[in-house]
Formats: sequence, C-alpha cells, structure tokens
Amino acid sequence: MSEATSIDCGNRLSIDQTEGLYQKFEEALLAGGDLSLNAEAVQYSDSAGFQLVLSLKQTLAATGNSIQWQGVSDNVKETAGHLGLSDHLNLPD
Repeated sequence: MSEATSIDCGNRLSIDQTEGLYQKFEEALLAGGDLSLNAEAVQYSDSAGFQLVLSLKQTLAATGNSIQWQGVSDNVKETAGHLGLSDHLNLPD
C-alpha cells in the first residue's frame, strides 16, 4: 500500500478556492492511493467546498481508496454538521 498524498486545504474550503483545490485533487488522483486532507486552518467553508470533497471521496471509493483527515477545524465540523455531511465525509469527532 502506498503512502497517502497530503493536501492542505488552506484557510478556506469554499467556492472561491474550488478551482485550485480541484487541480490539487486531480494531481493526487493521478498519483493513485489514499489522500490525506489537512483542514485544520480552514476558517470559512461552504457547500461548494464540501461538494468538491464529496466528489473526490466518491471517485476515490471507485478505485478502492479513501480520504483521511489530518486535521479538521471547528468551522469545518460546524458547517458540515449544519449541512448534514459529517458522517458522509467521515469527519473525526
């Protein structure tokens, strides 16, 4: 099993950052294996950012891989909770 590719989400997981994150995700997918997302610095998140992560999760699952979380900010936990996505994203408690 290969080591997970690590991606830092920066301080925003939102529509204005999706293009840059998409490029990082695409490169990581081409490399293969699991992905490790660091979202501990995220201060703002929205549904577009979560939609991108959910799409990534679905694509990884089709290849037998998954997302692991290195860190998750309170904002990500709170916003995902409000959207009912915490379980779908496998966010840590």
